[in-house]
Amino acid sequence: MPGRAGRNRTRDPFYYWNRIAPTKPGAQALAAELGLDTPAAGHSRTDFKSGILLTRYPIRRLIITGADTPANYTTLLGPLWNIKAADTIKQTRIEVLLCPPPGSPAHTASMHMDAGAPRYAPRGPSAEEEAELNEVRNMQQRLSGQMGGRSGSDVESSDIKEMIMRMGGDWDTNLGALEAAVNNTVQGGERGKDKP
Repeated sequence: MPGRAGRNRTRDPFYYWNRIAPTKPGAQALAAELGLDTPAAGHSRTDFKSGILLTRYPIRRLIITGADTPANYTTLLGPLWNIKAADTIKQTRIEVLLCPPPGSPAHTASMHMDAGAPRYAPRGPSAEEEAELNEVRNMQQRLSGQMGGRSGSDVESSDIKEMIMRMGGDWDTNLGALEAAVNNTVQGGERGKDKP
């Protein structure tokens, strides 16, 4: 049924952010308050913000400004945000709460998305998030030990492979923490670049 598929697509957070939110006065007002550039209604996927059309852009802005409430997610991402964007929200909250240092890949990636934000005031971590942050920090210490005297240089694929091998049978449950640790580690080519 084409009609049914179309209705489901319009409720997808990606579609909603790119096609519906720009036409809603409430979404336009919230986006303006948060300093978000919204896609213009009817633009193609490549027309806006150098391809940052993913729902991660408005999600990150809601998180860094402390405005990440269910009502605001619904306003920008539509009614299915809590089902379809939950993983992105969780991952982005952890990334923000880690406060990536200048020179890390996560910091470099965030610079573009955070430009124009009116404030940087994320909510503090929940108990569950604090446990996940501790996992990532522990993984960062293990990664630092793996890199030895190369601290501040690029994390190499051999470092990651060795870390995965050392995880043994738990490698799949620790992969998210390892990815976050690598992304939040200062790398040689990015050292010294500051966040605007």
